[in-house]
Amino acid sequence: MSVLANYEPKNVFSYFEKLCTIPRGSGNTDGVASYLVNFAKEHGLESYRDAANNVIIRKPASAGYENADTIILQGHHDMVCEKEEGLDFDFTKDAIQPVIDGDWIRAKGTTLGGDNGIAVAMILAILADDTLAHPPIEALITADEEIGMLGAFALDCKQLTGHKLINLDSEYEGILMCSCAGGINARSRVPVARENISGTLVDISIKGLTSGHSGVEIDKGRANANVLMGRLLCELAAKESYRLAALEGGSRDTAIAAASMAQIMVEPERAAAVCETVKQLGAQYAGEYATAEPGMALDAAIGAIKNCSVLTMASTEKVYRVLAALPDSVQAMSVDMPGLVQTSTNFGLLKLTDNELTFSNTVRSSITAQKEWVVEKIASIVRLAGGETATDGNYPGWAYNPHSVVKDTILSAYKTLFGKDAAVEAVHAGIECGLFADSIPHLDCVSIGPDMGDVHTPREHLSIASSQRTYELLKLVLAESK
Repeated sequence: MSVLANYEPKNVFSYFEKLCTIPRGSGNTDGVASYLVNFAKEHGLESYRDAANNVIIRKPASAGYENADTIILQGHHDMVCEKEEGLDFDFTKDAIQPVIDGDWIRAKGTTLGGDNGIAVAMILAILADDTLAHPPIEALITADEEIGMLGAFALDCKQLTGHKLINLDSEYEGILMCSCAGGINARSRVPVARENISGTLVDISIKGLTSGHSGVEIDKGRANANVLMGRLLCELAAKESYRLAALEGGSRDTAIAAASMAQIMVEPERAAAVCETVKQLGAQYAGEYATAEPGMALDAAIGAIKNCSVLTMASTEKVYRVLAALPDSVQAMSVDMPGLVQTSTNFGLLKLTDNELTFSNTVRSSITAQKEWVVEKIASIVRLAGGETATDGNYPGWAYNPHSVVKDTILSAYKTLFGKDAAVEAVHAGIECGLFADSIPHLDCVSIGPDMGDVHTPREHLSIASSQRTYELLKLVLAESK
């Protein structure tokens, strides 16, 4: 039974609800790409699908717009797959279950996929509606944006003829994003040594953190579970002797880590004292983050007494020293645009294996030299520990264009519809506009979107009314792009 059938615009929410039934987590996009190609066939539209599952659908201009510049409407069809702890849900086959909460659309226990399913739904509604006035349209729907914009990297931009692009991957209505940060992933490996000893195992967990998108919420003062675990292990070592047995945290490169766990070995007679020290540190951290992290839960539990493989004392110290030294969160704020994060890094993933510590840090900056410098700082720490750092997913920033025709058209249409001015801003998050602007000469692009929040988490929510207004804005912008 449809949950969204009675909400306007009905055609947009009909397509959005259909997308909720199609598994489309990053890396699992064959099904949604096939759906888009079939949509094009059913509507008599030309389409192109590449090996990366990017899809382009072309719609000719409506009458009177044949000589207008082509408009590229762009979004991505993959989504972040996160669920509440303990929920029985398989993102490879189960349908997202949208629910209504006042003006918000949420999902039952999972991410909703409003990022960026609502963009795809709006684009499909535009393509399917033959009553609209519009210039030639190239709908570009990319794959695997959430895992490093892999689809955009793989796209042959020569398949596109347009030089005006409207990206629909923003999350704040009434704000035109006209510039973004560039980014890169730093992936590090530090060798460790193990030995078999006997002792009592203690399990330490940090859970319940707010998390969020590291490009959008990095300046909100939220705790990163991996960073907090590194701090805890370092401060614990000043009070108690222990060996690391296991360590793992985070769920995605780009998400602020919501949980992290460690297993340590201690002398049996010190196990209770170690647990008490961990809980005291947890209470201290909870007090520090009382406002930003009301759900923080830090716990320690005594496990079995056994003989097993743990890190040597030297490797244990090396691990917690490296974790304590790594930079994280905001590194610099913009002087030119007050309130804008200029440079940041997010400690996204952490894992201890048999013979090495591996971790990833996503670095963003609107200044390439600063981005490279933060990577060098990370690599230097790792190198001092005898490890190495490699990089991937390097994408350019997107410079502000004061002469953007697309920007001016959207600003005018927004004022006409709503009687107030929209804001023009830059975003610290990386969006695909940067890659397209780097590949398509003289590309004029702007990013807009409806209100949504807590993306990349099971608390993700999308505004119904804002989606309606954004769709009306998009239709008017197309009508005025003659």
